[in-house]
Amino acid sequence: MNHLNVFNAYKNKSNSHEDELTRSFLILVKNIPMVQVMFFELIRKEMYEENIHSIASGDLSVEEVHTQLSDTNNIFTSGLVDGRTLVSVIISDDKFEGGANVQNEDRKARYDGVVLCNPSWVFIIENKPSKDNIWTRQLNPNIPDSVEVKIVDKPCCLSWRAILTGLNSLIQNSMLNGIEKVLVEDFIEYVDNEYSWLNPYTTFEVCKGNTYLLDKRCNLALSNFLIRGKKPEVKYHRGWKHYIESGKNTVKQIALDSSKNGEGWSITVWLHAGDTMSAAKESFKNMDTDKLLELKLQGFDIEPNFHVSYRSSNLLWFSGNLTLEQYLRYWKKEYKNLRQIKRPEFMTYFDEMEASCMIGADDRNIIQEKIMNKNYPNLNICPGFTITYTWDSKSAIKLDKCGKFEEDFMKKVNSAFAVIGGI
Repeated sequence: MNHLNVFNAYKNKSNSHEDELTRSFLILVKNIPMVQVMFFELIRKEMYEENIHSIASGDLSVEEVHTQLSDTNNIFTSGLVDGRTLVSVIISDDKFEGGANVQNEDRKARYDGVVLCNPSWVFIIENKPSKDNIWTRQLNPNIPDSVEVKIVDKPCCLSWRAILTGLNSLIQNSMLNGIEKVLVEDFIEYVDNEYSWLNPYTTFEVCKGNTYLLDKRCNLALSNFLIRGKKPEVKYHRGWKHYIESGKNTVKQIALDSSKNGEGWSITVWLHAGDTMSAAKESFKNMDTDKLLELKLQGFDIEPNFHVSYRSSNLLWFSGNLTLEQYLRYWKKEYKNLRQIKRPEFMTYFDEMEASCMIGADDRNIIQEKIMNKNYPNLNICPGFTITYTWDSKSAIKLDKCGKFEEDFMKKVNSAFAVIGGI
């Protein structure tokens, strides 16, 4: 049975073997038209001088895909490649710049991949996950003298990072559905597990400002964050962000994501302290107000996050008229009085909050609409505050290039927790 059958994995090769990487990718090329489009567009751009037309135009179509073929296979001896133009493709972690010339050579050749395309093309593929392990003679085909094949003397040098960027883009732009989407996502996950260094989001610099890839890099940083000496699971909160659980009640979730700023971008860590009533009590109990305010001198941003909730659903947020310091000192004094408010007390409590400048007079209409006109039997009062720290693109790239971003990320989180209850 052919190894490009999805269910015929190698029995004697591990998942981390480069032949398994080749096999897995060629399954996508064989079966998913949009992956074919992406792959041959990369080839066309690299080989623009050779006039390899884009598969997207309909001028190029895949006929057959094979893996691990020897030069004695009947594809090369039966005349099937006769009259075709042969392109030798090398795929490595980064683009190979060795400047090799491709020529026919009498050697025992075994091709990692062979793709026959109409009209009259044959692509042989050599996979080397590390460009440092490339032996240039492996780019040479061994075609029998009796077979007429035009060999392009320039190799097509592609990088796995460019391919993975393309696959991520297909997912990001919703160009795949059903089993095709599942297969591509599974392949990306496979590479994450077995060849993590190939990913196009290993550093912020290689993400090239693509927020989808920047967020992937953020998720990688989250997954490497140590909580009590262990790496956490990265989860997704619908309508919010990817996050990890801190294991503490003061700030339950740690989030990290990217955002566009005009022509540039930035990375921000988000910490919502006191997001529930019990979390607010613990946050203000532990909080050193002066030290929390001093975080602003270190580049942190801190904003009030006063809201009310019913059970686990947040209902309304209020900006109020207090400065940050006034807000923090008010709740540092009053946090012990936090309790669940029963419905008969609603209006009295909101009167008190307005008198304390915690809410404004213009909030009354929304309170009437969203709370008083509903049947909530009680409310939870949540005087939280949000701590953020933002790295601009230049700072994030500089830290990541020297392997220091994740260390700085952890340092910033721990600095925040140190004043409200450490990890």
